[in-house]
Amino acid sequence: MAEDIAGGPGWISDGRTLRPVITDLVVFREHHLEDPLTAAIEQLWSGHPLEALHQLSTHDASPRVRALRGDCLRDLGRHAEALEVYRQLIKESEGGPREAVMRQHYGKALLSAGDPHHARQEFFQALHLRRLGSDDALIASSQQALQVADECCRP
Repeated sequence: MAEDIAGGPGWISDGRTLRPVITDLVVFREHHLEDPLTAAIEQLWSGHPLEALHQLSTHDASPRVRALRGDCLRDLGRHAEALEVYRQLIKESEGGPREAVMRQHYGKALLSAGDPHHARQEFFQALHLRRLGSDDALIASSQQALQVADECCRP
């Protein structure tokens, strides 16, 4: 099984589900004081996607808000809707700095929907893009995702 990896102050990426998990709420909040989406992220990453989805509905539909909405839909088991959100975001971000992030999220949605083979392709593409200029933590996240997809693909 893939190991948990540090995602940022106060949270990890779970090595089993690839979902972010808040490990220290105080530290997490301290490092997100200026982020208007902190409350929604906190709900989502604490296992309350419906509450997060409601909070996101009060924000403009930026790519980040839409990506978080896709994560909420994924966690609610609304896979077709989540996958469509990410297909559109990938199309809009292709060739830009957000493409790797969107492909990573799309891969997670595919994995959650029971399609590890296509998820692996997206994780591989995200890793390739991240190796072209992302920091080590993002590269580690894509490597973790590839490992999880590989484990799911084993007979």
